[in-house]
This record gives sequence, C-alpha cells and structure tokens, in this order.
Amino acid sequence: MLIPFGGEPVAAATGGPSNDLPRVGGYWSASYEPGTSRPAGFPAAGATRNLRGEKAIPTAQVAKARSDHANATSVDENVDSLFDQDSSTKWYASGSGRPTDGQPVHVIYALRSARALSGYSLTSANDAPPRDPAAWTLLGSNSASAAEDADDSSWSALGEEKGQRFAARGQSNFYALEAPREYRYYQLRLTDTCADRCEGAAGDRTKLQLADWTLRGLPDAGTSPLGVSVENADSGGAADGSYALRYAGRVPKSGPARSSVVLRSGLDVPVGEDATLSWAVRPQDAASSHVSVDLVHTDAAGRHTRVLRSRPAGERSGPAAAPDGWRTVSVGLGALAGRRITEVRLRYDDPAAEAGARISGWIDDIKLGKALLDASASWDYLDAPGVDPAGGNVDRTAWTRPGPPPEGVPWKTAAGPFGVKNQGTDLGPDFPVRTRLNLHKDGSTGDTVEAYFFRTDFTMDRATIDASGGLVGTVVHDDTVTVYLNGRRLAGRNDGAITKNLQYQTPEGTSGQGDPLRTAFVLPASALRAGTNTLAVEVHQCDRTSSDAYFRLESLVPAQGSLPFTDAQLSTVHDSDRLPAAPDGGDYFTWLLRSFTEARDTPTLMGENQALPAGTRYDELTALNDRTVVDINNAPADATDPEVHEALIDGRSSPYRTMADGLGARLGALYSQALKNGELPRTEALLSGRVEHTPGSSADWYQTAKNTYQYKRPFVRMGFTDQDGLIKPWDSRSGYDGLARDGSFPSGHTSHGYAQGIVLATLLPELAPQILARASEYGEHRILLAFHYPTDIMGGRIVGERTAQGRWSDPGFRALLEQAQDELRAVLAQKCRESGAGDTLTQCIAHDRPYLPTGEAVDVYTRRLTYGFPRIGPQDQPPAVPAGAEDLLRTTLPKLSATQRRTVLAATQLPSGYALDEDGAPGSWQRLNLAAAMTAKVTAHRDGTLTVNGVHVDREGVPVRG
Repeated sequence: MLIPFGGEPVAAATGGPSNDLPRVGGYWSASYEPGTSRPAGFPAAGATRNLRGEKAIPTAQVAKARSDHANATSVDENVDSLFDQDSSTKWYASGSGRPTDGQPVHVIYALRSARALSGYSLTSANDAPPRDPAAWTLLGSNSASAAEDADDSSWSALGEEKGQRFAARGQSNFYALEAPREYRYYQLRLTDTCADRCEGAAGDRTKLQLADWTLRGLPDAGTSPLGVSVENADSGGAADGSYALRYAGRVPKSGPARSSVVLRSGLDVPVGEDATLSWAVRPQDAASSHVSVDLVHTDAAGRHTRVLRSRPAGERSGPAAAPDGWRTVSVGLGALAGRRITEVRLRYDDPAAEAGARISGWIDDIKLGKALLDASASWDYLDAPGVDPAGGNVDRTAWTRPGPPPEGVPWKTAAGPFGVKNQGTDLGPDFPVRTRLNLHKDGSTGDTVEAYFFRTDFTMDRATIDASGGLVGTVVHDDTVTVYLNGRRLAGRNDGAITKNLQYQTPEGTSGQGDPLRTAFVLPASALRAGTNTLAVEVHQCDRTSSDAYFRLESLVPAQGSLPFTDAQLSTVHDSDRLPAAPDGGDYFTWLLRSFTEARDTPTLMGENQALPAGTRYDELTALNDRTVVDINNAPADATDPEVHEALIDGRSSPYRTMADGLGARLGALYSQALKNGELPRTEALLSGRVEHTPGSSADWYQTAKNTYQYKRPFVRMGFTDQDGLIKPWDSRSGYDGLARDGSFPSGHTSHGYAQGIVLATLLPELAPQILARASEYGEHRILLAFHYPTDIMGGRIVGERTAQGRWSDPGFRALLEQAQDELRAVLAQKCRESGAGDTLTQCIAHDRPYLPTGEAVDVYTRRLTYGFPRIGPQDQPPAVPAGAEDLLRTTLPKLSATQRRTVLAATQLPSGYALDEDGAPGSWQRLNLAAAMTAKVTAHRDGTLTVNGVHVDREGVPVRG
C-alpha cells in the first residue's frame, strides 16, 4: 500500500500566466464531439477511501507564528505569509544573513491545539535560488515557554534535512516524519541556504526567504488516498506547468503499492470514434513514474459502469520522462465510442515498490475528447519581407476574413509549431519547431521581417456552438500577438500600439527579450458561425534587431467554465453610467453629500479645518471626530499588531480581494483561489472596476466632492507622535506624504470598499451581513491608519451605497450582475464539492467558520454607521428611503415586491438626526441599515402591511398602533 502525505483533494492554486487575458488550460480540460450535448459540469472530486493518509493542517489551526527575523512591518513578506498556503506571498527574513549551525534562523508555529504531524512541505519563494533554505531541523514541544524561546530545553528534534534544492520558483518539496507525536508548538530551525551552490547574484547569497511552510497531519477521521494539490511546476515542451497537479506519497513497506484519487466526478462527456485521452507527466524519479489517468464510463443510458485503466507512464514503451522532465502520454478511446465518461481518476500502481520510497511528481494538461485545433494544425502563413497580407486593401485586417485571402500575396501552407532563431530553429527544448520561418538578418542592409501572419479554418455546427458557450485556446508567441476570428479582433497581448501590418512594436514595460510568452484567449459563441470559421493570428517583432520568432497554437477546445464578458458587453454605456443631474446644477455627489457642511459646522463633532498646535494633548481635543481617530489609531501597541497588518493590506489591495475572509474561513479561501485561478472572470470584471467606472473613464465619481470640501486629514491636523503630535504613523511616511494634500472627505478607499462589498453581498445574500461587516472593517482601517475620520467613512459608505444601487436599478447593468452571480455561485459550489466542504453551497456555508455570527455582524455594521456620535439634526422624522434603494434587496428578499422591500428598508432604518442625514427627497442614504434589512424576518399581510422582525408596520415602515 501507499501512505500519502500530499494534501487535500484540491488545494490552493497559485501563480499562473502573467497576462490579463483569462487563464485556460492547467491540469484539466475536456472537449466533446460535434453535434453532441455539452458535458455536465465538474462536481465532486472525492477519493477512494482505502488507505491511511495525511492532509494539510488548515491555516486557521496556526494561532501564531513568530521568528527572530519576522519582518513584521512588511505587508506581504512577513512571517505570517508562511502559513497562508499561498506561494505568491512569502516570508523574507530581513537582516538575517546566511544562517549557520551557530547562528540559525527560526520560525515557531503555535497551534490552537496539539496535532500530530505525518509530514510537512516547504515551498520556494520568488526571486533567486540562493535565498532558498538548504538545511534545517524540525522540532516539537508542548511547553508554553517554547513558544517564546527557540532554545528552550523542551524542544525535541523530529527530523533533519541537509543539501536540499528546489527545482523551481513556487516549488513544494514534501518531507515525511516517522512515529509522529502530538505537539502544540513546532519550530523550523534553518541552518543554511543554497547560497553559492545555486546560480544567482552574489547579493542573494546572504538572504533567506521561503514562500510556505505547511504542516501535514493525519486526518481527524477516516482515510484518504494519494495526496494531490494544484500548484505551479516548471513549464516544458509537453506541458505549461502552471496549475499542474502535484501528487505525493510514501511507501511504508516493500511489495505492491496502490492508491487512487478521483480528480473529476459527475461528468457526462460523450466519446466519439477518434476521441483521445492524453496527459503530461513529470515524475520525480523512476519510482514515481507508476502513475496513470483512468476513466470511469457508462453506456449512453448511464448504465453498465466500467473503468478504463491506462498503463502507468513507467510501464510504457518509448522515451521515459527524465527526473523532473515532462512526457506526454496519449490513449485512444475509439473502443469507447458511444459511451460517456463520468469520472477521471489518478492512479498509482507499482507491483514491486520499495519500502521508504517517496513518491512525488506532476500531472498536467489532462485532455479528454478531441480539440478543434491543436499544435499540429496546418496554417496558411506569410513570412515574406515587406509584403502586406492585406494586399493593398485599405482595411489592414482584410486577410483575417473568411474565404480566400487577398490575391497577390505569397501565402505558404505548413503545420506548426513555427519558429526561427537566427538562421536556425533552436529556441530551446520548451519551444519545438516543425516549420522554420523565413527571418533573414543582415545588419548592413536592414533587410528584416516586421511580422508574421497565420490563418486556418475549422468547422462547427450550430448545435455545438449553442452547447459550448464559446471556445478557449492558448498560443505561444514571440513577440506580440493578436487573435482574430472571422475578421474580428478578439484578443491580444502587447499589441496596443500596432496600427499597421508591417510594424515593429516593443511590448510595453519590456525589451521583448526572453523566452516566448504563453497567452490564453476566448472566442465567445456570439463570434462563431455555423460552418467554416477562420482563425487568424499576427505576430509582430519587438524591434528590427530581433533574432527570433515563434508561434504555436497549443489547443482550441470548447469552454468548460465561465467565459469572460465580451468587450462589447463591458463597453456598452448603460443608463447607470450617467449620474443624474444635481438639483443645484453642480456635481451630483457633491450635492448628495451636502449635509457634510452641517457636520463640519458642529464643533462638538468636527474640529476646525486647520492643524492643531504641536503638543496638543488628547484631553484637549473637543471634537468627537478627532477623539475617535486617536482612540482607534493609538490602540495597537506596535506595528506587529495583526490589525495594523490587515489595515495596510486593505489599503494596498482591492477590497473585493481582501474581504474574502468575510465569506468564511473555508469559503473565503476557495473564493481567493478561484480569483487567482482566473475562474471568476465575470465577477472580477465587475468588482475590479466596471461597477464603479464608465467604459470610457476610470475617474472616481467622488473626487469632485473631495476636491470641493477639502477637509484636512487627521494626520495633517493632529501630527505624528514622534513630532509631538497625536497620531501613530503605522504606514510609511511616503504613504502619508502622498495623501497629505488630498481632501479627507469623503474617503475614496471606503467608497470602493462599500461599492464592491455591497455588490458582493448581493451576489451571496446568505453571507450578506458578514460581507457588509467586513466592508465596514475595510473602512475602519482607514481610521486606524489615521488617513480618515469617521465622518469620512460615513461619506464613503454613502457613495458606495449609491453606486451599487445605481447598478442594480439599471436593467441593462443588472443583467451583467445576474450573470456574475450565476458564475460566482456555480464556481464556489463546485469548489465546495471538490474540497469536501459540502455538496452544495448552502452546506458549505453551514459547515464553515463564519467571519462573524450573523447577529454580531449586524451589530458591528450598525455601530459603524454612526460610531456612536450624537444626533445633531432634526429627530423623530419619518422614514426616508432613497429612490431605488429597494433594488439592493432584490437577491436577499426576492419574493417581496419593490414596494415591500422599501418598507423593509424603512422599518430597519436608523432614527433621524445623525451626521450626514438628509430628510425628504431623495431620502437619506445615511439612515439605511443594509445589514439589518438584508437579515430581516418579514411576513407579508393581505392589506399591504408587513411584520418586520416581529413589529407590525404600515407601507411607510411606521409601526401600526393598536
């Protein structure tokens, strides 16, 4: 048998292509035969339960990490980054020097409870190999004193490694432990780095860094199979390497060793006569090569289940994959024609395994079905110097249209991949060339080729187009690339300045030097036509001295996941892109926030708009706004406080990403993983900018109001503590200096936080109060850093509320939100199933550890609506709900009418009179309590009245008497 120590069935994926086009490919893809129905989605990824196994200990189990070189003031390179299981972050041991036996560098994990380890893994960070750990000792202890003392006598050595290497950046190495005991404290004691033994700059030889140290323990109950996780590996001629499937295990005794894990289940993929199954494998060594990909299949009616067991890679004839090298394995599925694939499994099967063998390797590019086009496709291509493919046509893209290409152009025909390097084709083993391009280099005459042009045809029937939802593909290119379908540009990279066919273009931000790039692209169903389709690609050189060129289409297959919005969808101007006219004829948001004037003129609430004298004491502050800033800002003892760290991360990151923890401990991690994997293109497109910006401008709607009110920021008015002021400078001085001249009201960061947070809450209404509470924390972090006052946060929330409402009230934009909601919920539900967190999204949420309990989340959100400030305006005013605000409750209270949703908002509003409250038309945004409204218990009555949270109210939200 095989004892695994790899990880959970699907763990966090990291890295990926460095471009802004959608990621496709990775370790899995599926196609299907023309004229058949689209395969079902990919639900549960389970496992055969036949072996004792291990899994990664959740990050939530690490209560605290400490180090003698914690680098605590860094946002994304401090010691806490070690246990986030995210190789895109790292711990950089600033100032550590090269560790030695005499001067080691240590990291100590304090777990919430004692756990037994069966193994652990270390993941290399970015930058340079000389910084990688090479030697270390793992120690355990149950003494509380050990948590603070790396030399405490209670530490017991559990394992030691020397001479270790990491094959790539983001590479995870796995290490097994024998006879584990339960310990609460674990120490990684580092005693050397790769330093001068690894290639790199001399300056890196005295530095130490590590992306992840992940503890791996026995499962709480049950068993698990060969451990697998989705991580990054080296690319190669046979595989991309990004998002590859890492497998790992350990053989406890000699003899047969077998284990399997289900990679995808719940499939419904019909098999055609010429369908194939293929995958790329990169075993660590010969013992690790006994892996194969198996298929579970049924007849057309879903009966008579059988398993197609492929021969392990190590038992196949032909060139074997060298250690850490990729090899492609292909299996013909013609014998299964007419049957349907329901499950894909990874199997390890070595009939003569040796005791103690550590099994490790990578699987990538598992492809099931038949691609429409692949790397061997035949293309018409043009590589003649100085010849325009448009043949003199005024439209330079005439050559990309269906039908015969323009006449008089010397097109050639050959199969890819295409490439050239100087006078040959040696671009390295990762970039094979089948057809040499004609790139003549002669510096004396300047006779060079500006660009290469390729076109090919493929056919699709209407049923396949309608079922697929679009096609996804990947091209490898040097240098720029533009992809056309049927004469229409659909994707490109570094081609923004290309205006003519015969043109050099240096990619922005780079010299164009280096290996060819890999770019993913999408062909939406709306751009496809029944019958013949023409795919055209142009590749431009970066300069006239470029000595190499390359083009390879890796694959073009029907999409299996969510497709991004098209350019047309995102560039459409909707009604909500036009702000309404302000009654006074000025800027809309300046007018909407006009009640700021009353707050500013209330001395007990806000101080005068001028700097306070140096040496002003806290007890001399007369304005609640000022006191509250100092209270929140001064609360942390030092920069190592976790809240300071979170505030800095919030300030430097997009809210929709950082507030992932608002979704819960498990679901938030799955959401973050999906964002990194590019699995939420529609959700991300809206939250990352389109909700808050118009198609033609990235200008912030609140900026005119900020410029108009020009209230000085807290750190400007009250000074820093090291300069006899009241504010502790948690951010860098350059960070404060950059905002010193910008107005304080309203808070721009907060407006983004609430706009994105409210929209996210509407997409996941089950978690609305938690997400809203996290959005409110995002705003409060601006107070902690002393960039803003509570009144600024209130103003930013109003901007965010109004922005989100405008989008939901606009039928055209609402359609985009609904598509993003469908995508988000489907992807999260799938990830819940794959991770074993629940068969449905509802189950996943129910079994998760929430950001806050619902009642506490509502209380936190409600408190931050006013920060406890007294009411300064008219009191006992009737409810005043802004027009359209009811649309924010469409997803949380879908069974109520618009009028009833307004009633709920009125019944849950704050009382009148707080700062920034506005009475009358268009209603008061300050008084809205969305967290209370979204969690309200509502009963509708026949007379049009409602009972809201046990209170009978009329249509205006006023309690009914008698």
